[in-house]
Amino acid sequence: MADIVRPADVWADRDVPAETLLHHAEPEWEFRELVYGAGGSWDVVTPRLHIASHLDPLRQRLGPARAAFRTVAPSAAISAPGDHLAGAWEGAGRGQHVTVSPGFVAAAFERDMGAETVLKRHFAYQREPDTADTIIQHLLNCLSVDLLAGNPSGSVFLQTIVLAIVHHALRVPSTSVAVAPQPGGLSQRQLRIAMDLINEQLLGRPSLAEMAAALNVSTSYFCRAFRSSTGMSPHQYVIQQRVALARSLIETSTLSLSEVAQAAGFKDHSQMTATFRKALGMPPSHFRHSPRR
Repeated sequence: MADIVRPADVWADRDVPAETLLHHAEPEWEFRELVYGAGGSWDVVTPRLHIASHLDPLRQRLGPARAAFRTVAPSAAISAPGDHLAGAWEGAGRGQHVTVSPGFVAAAFERDMGAETVLKRHFAYQREPDTADTIIQHLLNCLSVDLLAGNPSGSVFLQTIVLAIVHHALRVPSTSVAVAPQPGGLSQRQLRIAMDLINEQLLGRPSLAEMAAALNVSTSYFCRAFRSSTGMSPHQYVIQQRVALARSLIETSTLSLSEVAQAAGFKDHSQMTATFRKALGMPPSHFRHSPRR
């Protein structure tokens, strides 16, 4: 399901090649987990919103070569599109990076992304790590864990995590994010459109942005309104529908469990089994010859 690349790769922004441990690319955003070389420098202009987390302490300097190196604790950094970043580091370490297009931000929060809307921050170079560092680190690690497992949670889960990361990277007025959906959430017509789109894309990778665009609302509003209307997130609804489809096929067809998994949008039999155990408390095989209750 996930477009994952694990062979050694280089990240061209650095003068010392970085090994790519994990890479996942969507049209509007990209995730990389890297191992940096023992030392090097960077001098880049960021084309997208860039959120990064260093997982290990590093010695780092920011700016010109005359700047002093300082020991930097594991922490997060946020850069806006067009930012010029220069510096150097000493010591090997790991990092996780998400880059997000302006289009993703516009669809998610119904606003253009400019330098003034980004909550820029450097790594803990001349500051102590704080709560924002911890939150961003945990969210980036959620992406890493899910992708390393083969993305068992599906594309909607990844999109939801990226939305949360972007929310913590932007200076978003309360009127555009914190406003709750109207009582009742989506209208019946909107809910039907959303559910039809999910069912049409059930075997692939449902897109939150496409669903929101079909209703002419922002992605963040859509997620909140969908939960208000259904009592579950879009991701939970996708899982529910896949489980229901798979159970129906198990009970009514002669398809093997591996074939059922593929037909219901799961990556493989093992992913379907894990999802069934979590959702229904029993494996798919239980339903092969059991009457529906």
